[in-house]
Amino acid sequence: MKRREFFAAAAAVGAVAATSSSLSAQTERPVRGTGQRGAARFPGDRRAEAQLRFCRVVGRNISDEELRWMKEIGFDAIEVGDPGNVESATNLRRRVEDAGLIIASMYMGGPEHPLMSEDAAERQRGLDYAKAKMETAAAAGIYSIVYVPVRGSQPEAIRNLPERVLWERTVRVLRDLGPMAAELNTNVVLEPLRRGEAWFMRQVTQAVRLAQEADVPGVAALGDTYHMYTEDANSMAAFMSGGDYIKHVHIGSGRGRVLPNAENHSTPGHTHTEVFRGLKFIGYAGVCSFECGVGGSGDIRVEMPRCLDYLRQCWEEA
Repeated sequence: MKRREFFAAAAAVGAVAATSSSLSAQTERPVRGTGQRGAARFPGDRRAEAQLRFCRVVGRNISDEELRWMKEIGFDAIEVGDPGNVESATNLRRRVEDAGLIIASMYMGGPEHPLMSEDAAERQRGLDYAKAKMETAAAAGIYSIVYVPVRGSQPEAIRNLPERVLWERTVRVLRDLGPMAAELNTNVVLEPLRRGEAWFMRQVTQAVRLAQEADVPGVAALGDTYHMYTEDANSMAAFMSGGDYIKHVHIGSGRGRVLPNAENHSTPGHTHTEVFRGLKFIGYAGVCSFECGVGGSGDIRVEMPRCLDYLRQCWEEA
C-alpha cells in the first residue's frame, strides 16, 4: 500500500481508520474485575465472534516501506519492544496508522526486579517506571503491555523465594498495576515463559489464575505457543480455560523461534489448528503476534506470505 495524501484519497484513508478503530474497539478495553474471582469470564462457545488478525514484533525504527508491505500481505498490527518516550511513541503511532495498522502491544521490561522487592523504596521505583511505560502505551494507543513477573535473570534473593511467596507478591503487584493500566485504557498482560527462561508462572492457566486472584481492572493473560508447546498439556484447552482473560497471543513454532508451517508444530495437542480451535471457542478477536523469524537463509518476503496463507488454512480447519 502506498501512502496517500489526505485530500487526494480521503475515502480510502477513512476506510483504513475504520478498520483500525474496529480492531482497537474490540481489544483495547481493559479487563474488569468481577468481585467473584473472574467467574463470569468463562463464556461458552463464541466462535461466531472470533477473528484472525495478524501482528508482528518489530523495532520502533521500522521503515514506512516495511509497514506498507505488512499491510499489503495481511497484517493488522505491530508489536514493539520499547516505543521510547511519549513523543517518539506518538510519532510511531502516526506512521503506523498511516500504513493502515495499529500498535497492539509492547513489553513492559525493566520493573520486574524492583516490583518483587520487599524494600519500599525499590518497589516504588518499579511502580514509577511501570506508570511511565503505561503513559507511553497510552500515547501510542497500545492496549496490551506484556509483563513477566519473574525471569531467570532475577536476583538470587528472589530466585530463592518459595513459590507461595512469589505468588502472593505477584498478586500484590497486579493489584497495584491493574488499576493504573485501566485508568490509561490499557492492560497488563501476564506472559508465561518456558522452563530455562523462568521457573515461576510457566503455564497459561497459572497466568489466568493470578489474574483471577488479583481481581482488578486491567490485568489479563497471554499465550505464547512457543512456550505453550513445552509447558501446557494441550494448547486448545489452555486457551479455552482462559476465556476473556486472554488478551494477546504470540504465535510461533514449537521447534524454535521460526515461522509456523505444516512441518514445525510440536507434539499431538499442539498443532496450529488446535491453537485456533481454542481461540475460536472463546471468541478471540485480538491479534496473533509473530515473535519469530524465518531462520536459516530464508527470504522473509517469500516465507511470510506463505506462513500467513498456511495459518489462514488452519483457522478455516479449526
